[in-house]
Amino acid sequence: MIKLFSNIRKKLLAEGKTANYLKYAIGEIVLVMIGILLALQVNSWNQSRLERIDEKNILAKLHDEFLENKNEVNKSTAIFKSAMNANIVLMSLVGSDTEELQKHDLDSLFYESLPSMQIVFSNNTIKNIVLSGKLNVIKNPEIIQLINQWEAHTVLLKEREQILSQWLNNQLIPFISDYVAFKEIDHNGNMPWSGKSKLKPDYHTLFQQLKYENILDNVLWYHNKNRISLEMADDLIEKIIDATKSYN
Repeated sequence: MIKLFSNIRKKLLAEGKTANYLKYAIGEIVLVMIGILLALQVNSWNQSRLERIDEKNILAKLHDEFLENKNEVNKSTAIFKSAMNANIVLMSLVGSDTEELQKHDLDSLFYESLPSMQIVFSNNTIKNIVLSGKLNVIKNPEIIQLINQWEAHTVLLKEREQILSQWLNNQLIPFISDYVAFKEIDHNGNMPWSGKSKLKPDYHTLFQQLKYENILDNVLWYHNKNRISLEMADDLIEKIIDATKSYN
């Protein structure tokens, strides 16, 4: 093709047809520019097509990941509710006499009130999106906003979880350790080291102390904060699942 154009130009110059040569040269330039524009357009279309494929794959993974997170929220919510209920019962028993305390399985209540858990969400897809700089591949502004909200909320949820854990480990557990037998409490979890203690717990003295009631009040306060955070997390998860379901 290039050789053909070159031959035409030579022929026009040889015949002295300068005006025709100029017209032809301009036409050739226009053709070249059109060819470049078409190539750029094809390249842009191809790039856009690849981005849409990438977006679909990312959002499909995001959808599956948040289905997992939904299960994690449900599991964590159930554990927190059980712990809250146990602590509410324990606080209602503060000030009770020995006869009333003996009506309850206190070891079981203590075990339920001290959940050994950590909320672990699946965030690999979001991390990969942020680290790879592919957030701009997602064209749905609602999904981008939900991702940003989710990242901020998981930070808040983790902070509240840590505050509760610190209060339990630094305030509640040290305080009750003089009155309860953790060895007997752990029997409710079938721990290999659990069993009957050779020492006698003093539940009555524990439940006569205002400080214990106040510590439990704070435990419930932090549990409630976590409950609210989990409800908000569940709401965000539902929105993300709904926004990404068409890509799955």
